[in-house]
Order: sequence, then structure tokens, then C-alpha cells
Amino acid sequence: MTINLVWATLAGAVLGGLADWLFAGVLFHDRYHTYPEVWRQGGERGRILLAQALAIVTAGGFVALAWKMHQTDARGAIKLAAMVWLIGPLPLLLGNHLFIKLDPRVTASHAVGWLVKLVLIAAATAWLL
Repeated sequence: MTINLVWATLAGAVLGGLADWLFAGVLFHDRYHTYPEVWRQGGERGRILLAQALAIVTAGGFVALAWKMHQTDARGAIKLAAMVWLIGPLPLLLGNHLFIKLDPRVTASHAVGWLVKLVLIAAATAWLL
């Protein structure tokens, strides 16, 4: 069972990374320039790699939580993903939007991206556990 936790984490991290790429990197990419002073300039490669390392932490945490809570079937894992999204990323992103100049489409894309990322990690969890 332990190796399946590792495989679920790795698969979830890869799928979550793809969701990040689409929702935080591709969709509304031109809208990031609405408030250029908000974003750091140059040297993105290192920050992108660190962000993807955090995707492993997210996937590992979700897989461990789902396993510990016995929510490793598809329905249970997806419900857990939705609850985690409602508890963490959604309020955080909306709160950030209130205080940081961000285009509303960027905030919406990041919020939907987090939900998709968590659902994909849930799918990997259900498939491999």
C-alpha cells in the first residue's frame, strides 16, 4: 500500500502541474499585464520549479488525508477535494483579490484552476489507491 501512496502522489503532482500550467499560465495570460507592478520581473524558471515542488506537497498532503480519512473511492475523494477547495484556496484567492490589484479573470482562473487541480489529484488518488 505504501508504494501506491507514492504513485498517487506523483500522478497527482503531474496532473496538478498540468492544471497549474493551463489555469495559471495559459488562460488569460495577457491579463497579467493589466497591473504589471504586481508581478516580479525576470527569473521565472526558478520560481516555476519551486511552485511545481509545492505541487508535490499539495498532492502528498491530499493523498495522505484521503487515505487517513478512508476517502479513497472516487466519490469520497472528489467530495474531499471540493471541501479542501472551499476551506483553503477559494477564500485565500478571493481575499487576496480584495487587497491585491489583480484582474478578476486572473483570480477566477486561479480559483477554478485550484478546484481542477484538487479534483485531478482526487482522481489519481481514487485510481491508484
